[in-house]
Amino acid sequence: MLFAELRASLKEKIHPSYVMTGSDIFLINKSIELILAAAGVDAMGVIGLDESVTIDEINVNLPNISMFGGGTAVVIRGVEQTHVILKPIKDFKTAQKVDCNPMTENLVVRLIMQNKKFPQDSAFTLARMCENNYAMVANEIEKLVNYYHDKESIASADIEKIVNKTEKYQIYELSNALVKKDSTRAQNILQTLISSGVDEYAIFGGLVSFVRRLFYCKSSGLSDAELGKFLGCNPYAITATRRDARAMSRDAVMLIYQSVLELEYKIKSGKITTHSAIVMTVGAML
Repeated sequence: MLFAELRASLKEKIHPSYVMTGSDIFLINKSIELILAAAGVDAMGVIGLDESVTIDEINVNLPNISMFGGGTAVVIRGVEQTHVILKPIKDFKTAQKVDCNPMTENLVVRLIMQNKKFPQDSAFTLARMCENNYAMVANEIEKLVNYYHDKESIASADIEKIVNKTEKYQIYELSNALVKKDSTRAQNILQTLISSGVDEYAIFGGLVSFVRRLFYCKSSGLSDAELGKFLGCNPYAITATRRDARAMSRDAVMLIYQSVLELEYKIKSGKITTHSAIVMTVGAML
């Protein structure tokens, strides 16, 4: 299930064990908090174990009642997965899965707007700059509120000045400037990326991914969710691409897509440098 479905699920049934996967640490921690609260386990009843633990060791640590009168739970934090185990188990395969990857953009925006300092446009800006990762969003909200403590409302321009842009977001900004034919902004962003030491193939790869999304947005009849699953990206990326490229024709997108595929082949075959491919891609999109 998605993290957004967890609260309602816990009201219907509490499973013996849960496994959280995904990159948003805030959602993982919140999932643990919700599960423990629903099961009546307080902090004193939580037993932390590492990934090397055996099933027998887990079960030994799960008496029905803790010495403080509440339930007990084993929490195992791993690199790729986090387990919360409430009752003795036979294996990890039956654990209820909770997807803690970044939420949809609209949901993150609604959460940001619970803080009245952030109007809708600012909330969208912050969500995109943090790639909808609420762990990052929460940290940036605290930083912004402290910095702009004397302001009733924090504008997008204020956020741009303070929040550290991720490499991925800067490549998104570059793509956005290109589809809007804003050559000055595109050149400035590209120069910033290169001068800050971002790997040129990562820049080119980001542009290729954007153009691929663009092509399928224009040529496919799939929904945002279906297309996101097909391309292996979150649906909000599809939604944003459709929005940013409304003015572009399908034929124009197809030509750009064919061009970047050819450039990708030339890089791999050693016929051109990555830097040249980036310059040619930027030129094709402008």
